[in-house]
Amino acid sequence: MKEPHVHILMGTKNAGVFLADQLASIRRQEHRGWSLWISDDTSTDSTWEGLLDFQSNTPDYDIRLLKGPNTGVAGNYFYLLGQKELAGQWVAFCDQDDVWMPHKISRAVELLKHRENSDVYSSRSFYVDARMSGLGVSPNFMRPCNFGNAIVQNCLRGNTIVCPPGVTDYLRSILFTSASAEIPFHDWWMYQAITGAGFGVIHDEKPSIFYRQHDANVMGAPVGHLRHRLARIVDGTFANWIDANASAMLRLSPVLDAGAREKLLRFHEWRTRCNTRGRPPLNSMGIYRQSYSGNIALSLLARCGRL
Repeated sequence: MKEPHVHILMGTKNAGVFLADQLASIRRQEHRGWSLWISDDTSTDSTWEGLLDFQSNTPDYDIRLLKGPNTGVAGNYFYLLGQKELAGQWVAFCDQDDVWMPHKISRAVELLKHRENSDVYSSRSFYVDARMSGLGVSPNFMRPCNFGNAIVQNCLRGNTIVCPPGVTDYLRSILFTSASAEIPFHDWWMYQAITGAGFGVIHDEKPSIFYRQHDANVMGAPVGHLRHRLARIVDGTFANWIDANASAMLRLSPVLDAGAREKLLRFHEWRTRCNTRGRPPLNSMGIYRQSYSGNIALSLLARCGRL
């Protein structure tokens, strides 16, 4: 079987000194059939010049540079995914500041190519600091990665995602619903949209990237960003994210399967109840986080009216 061609989609904005390492790791991929399409969202540092240099020094590959829509991280990736040439194509999502292991694409393709376009790939990551010193490894999820989990937690990390053509085309077909939605993270939206429509998630136990943790991360490792996460819970940001995602999914309700649609509608009714203390526990509706401690925290937030 011929190896598929994979289009790597990278969003950039002020990538700084980390960009060169990521680009070099893409060049070292064992899977040689790839293109790299990059949308830069109005960088004010040397990012654009670095991209032009990489393009000129990688003449054997399709390196396409685009000017982004300047609507935020999620909008930048939606803009890339919406490029008309990506219909029926394999795509991989890529951050600007990580480092891919050489097997990143080849292992994803190997695990996906016999799944009849029914799954999306993601993997664990090695956490490293700005200087690439090890900080640990991301969790290996023990509970199913399905829509009930996706409502309150993102387990589909955007910097590891690889989609076969069937999933790519599905996501492209529903992009129009994201146009005026305040979607906080493209990968969380994808996790909900994919599992809600009955596609499966492969969460590979073998890490495929070095996930760099630094002060400019929008999101990062749970330990390193615990203070920021707690602040987002206290100030209501987390609840706002949940509501924004739920609102986006309500637009997609016609394409969700029956079980996901029922969970979504029950959750929406649960969120809009005035008497928060009288609401049933989320786990009774099949809505959960992956860890025991995460579910306790979720229950406490609900009881305190923070969710």
